[in-house]
Amino acid sequence: MKYQLIRNATAKLSYGGSVFLLDPAFAKKGTGPSYAGERKSPLVDMPCMMWEAESRADAIVISHIHSDHFDTAAAEALDKDHPVFCQPSEAGHELLAAFEDVRPLEEGGLFNEVAMQRVPARHGTSPEVLADMGEASGIVFFAAGEPTVYWAGDTVWYEDVKRAIDVFMPGVIIVHAGGALWNGELIVMDAAQVIEVCRAAPEAKVIAVHMESCDHCTVTRKSLREAADAAGISAEQLLIPKDGEEIVILQETAF
Repeated sequence: MKYQLIRNATAKLSYGGSVFLLDPAFAKKGTGPSYAGERKSPLVDMPCMMWEAESRADAIVISHIHSDHFDTAAAEALDKDHPVFCQPSEAGHELLAAFEDVRPLEEGGLFNEVAMQRVPARHGTSPEVLADMGEASGIVFFAAGEPTVYWAGDTVWYEDVKRAIDVFMPGVIIVHAGGALWNGELIVMDAAQVIEVCRAAPEAKVIAVHMESCDHCTVTRKSLREAADAAGISAEQLLIPKDGEEIVILQETAF
């Protein structure tokens, strides 16, 4: 498999002979909303042009529709004949109205030689914040000759994340690690929770993304690496890519 981080959670996953564009959000720097009342997001531009981000993509996978994961700029720019996998509750969303092939992931789905399993995510902790955030999902990818990939999505560390690790035994785990806050409450993993993931899956490669792009995120790449080092989590296990960076992981590195 090959994973290329574009920005925030937007990435390309080359897997099982197909290329998936994950959570496309293409807004230019400073043209989106401010989530913390500090600066308009995104805080940085993409490291490539929109067409380069879409280039060679066979399908689009959206973990949930928030503006830092799927935005108007992407909805307008993307070819409308791409298959789009999304949460069933969002299949009728206005941003997807022009797409010709929207495929709700009820639980599982297939695309060419790749199987996908939608799993729970918890985008906050308190009932009030969970009501604000709405539904979010993680997705597990399977294909012959590839490590199982668990894209945890916008979630905090909780029992269903641990359960997904125990049940699916992923060789690769992609975590949203920016420590984003909403009304002072954690809505995605912070450094301490990423360390919990690494400890729960010591043989897996953990790829940490969703940092330094939105004004409600509190964890930086540098602070995450420092926390991991202090906790004894190696740089070989916890991978923290820069925008535009590609990571290649072969089957033998998985469980």
